[in-house]
Amino acid sequence: MEKTTNLHTNLSQKVTENQLFIYFHLAITFVNVAVLAAPIPGVQGWKLMGLVVLYNVSLPLLARYAGLDHWWSMWTFLLPLSVFQVLPDWFLSRVLDVLVFPADGSWRIGTVSAYMAGMWVVPMFLVLYGAHHSPRKWQYSAAALLGLLIFGASEATSYTILGSWYAQKVWIIQHVAIYVLLPEALLGLAGFYAWQQVQHSSWGKKIVAALMVSLVYTGALAVSFLLIERF
Repeated sequence: MEKTTNLHTNLSQKVTENQLFIYFHLAITFVNVAVLAAPIPGVQGWKLMGLVVLYNVSLPLLARYAGLDHWWSMWTFLLPLSVFQVLPDWFLSRVLDVLVFPADGSWRIGTVSAYMAGMWVVPMFLVLYGAHHSPRKWQYSAAALLGLLIFGASEATSYTILGSWYAQKVWIIQHVAIYVLLPEALLGLAGFYAWQQVQHSSWGKKIVAALMVSLVYTGALAVSFLLIERF
């Protein structure tokens, strides 16, 4: 498996793919901290919307400019997946009433903050990138483990740092709803497997694959909720 990629000749300096990954996410993190720390009351949701749009514009542009075709392939699969991920969030918040998206001034899709339709790209790109660059025999294990760790960290910090969502009426440890952990590991695994199957396919096939992953995740959440919270 190729571990590094030569970047586009327009780049002033040759860097490895891993270095570019780190530089890009450090820059994104710096912008996020600066924007979220800005003392502008009543616009938290719009800040998050802007940051989500920034990530989903800058990532594919960088992928194209640097000639990183598999970054582009990941993004074209993850964007529709992120849109479909509104469905499980809506199910949890509207039907089960165990997930809350507080009013933050942004648009909403049902009970879900609209920026969530693009926010899932961020953690899922980290999962796919990490699994893709793991030893081949450990890739699926890495995808599941990264899904567990990255999404678990997101659950733990989502409300305290972003003010974006929080769990209620379920078993919670340090802001993390326990019933979501195994489904989130499955999401990492299923997302990586699906991307591997359609990475060179058309947008249409990627959209179908993304929908299947989201439905698998929704079903896993429902079963996990039943067994952990209602058994």
